[in-house]
Amino acid sequence: MSVIVLNGAVLGAMTFERAVRSAGDFLVWVDHVCLAFFTLEVAIGLVSYGRRPWRFFRQGWNVFDFAIVVASFLPGLRENVTILRLLRLARVVRIFRSMPSLRLILVAAGKALPKSAGVFALTGVIMYLWAMIGWIAFGESDGERFETVGTALLTLFQLVAFDDMGNIMRESMEENLWTLPYYVVFVLFGAFILVNILIGVVLASMEEAQRIDDEDGQVSADTAVLLARIDKLQSTVDELVVRREEAKEYTPFKYPGQEPRSAVPDSPSDRLNSA
Repeated sequence: MSVIVLNGAVLGAMTFERAVRSAGDFLVWVDHVCLAFFTLEVAIGLVSYGRRPWRFFRQGWNVFDFAIVVASFLPGLRENVTILRLLRLARVVRIFRSMPSLRLILVAAGKALPKSAGVFALTGVIMYLWAMIGWIAFGESDGERFETVGTALLTLFQLVAFDDMGNIMRESMEENLWTLPYYVVFVLFGAFILVNILIGVVLASMEEAQRIDDEDGQVSADTAVLLARIDKLQSTVDELVVRREEAKEYTPFKYPGQEPRSAVPDSPSDRLNSA
């Protein structure tokens, strides 16, 4: 994580001409050191899987790291300044992997996008219908903001984002007072209700991501307990095997220089013959 932060700071310093003039070579050297560190990290990750290195690519973050490192060495890409800068910038994204809290937010955002599609579609339909109503009602009196459906949509988008909302409403009211209820209804429904619905979807996705993370942590804890018990059982089995080997070497009826006698009692005929 420290190397990622250092790499990001170097990339930011490279955007200042004064820093490039005074310490450009040093910044490039630090960037190369960071690349070497990331390359070594990927190599260790591949070697750690032994004879099955393809398992390294089962995790998406490992594929991401491998692609960035390999692309930095490919001919044609490393000579392209724009692509090389994008690859350097992509390394900073690896900070999501090092910080569980950021990774949780990223997972929640990924889960919120599919659920937010309906909210986005509803918002788009309402904005389009309201823009058409505004063009029909105020296209002649307030041509600057309702000349076409496109300009009306841009005005409504500014209201949803609360961008200069007061000035827009005052200037429109100077042209036509009926724009006030038009704006108020849209702001109350579009800017408050729809936005709050979207926030609710995001919060629900955050709770779901947190629950999944907790379940994964519990599974990891249970797995650790099971592995510990398996190790203890294996140690017990090994000890029993050693004791069994020791027991084979000991017989209660074995005398020096003689074969061990059978533990089964002799029959009466055997005793008579021996007598």
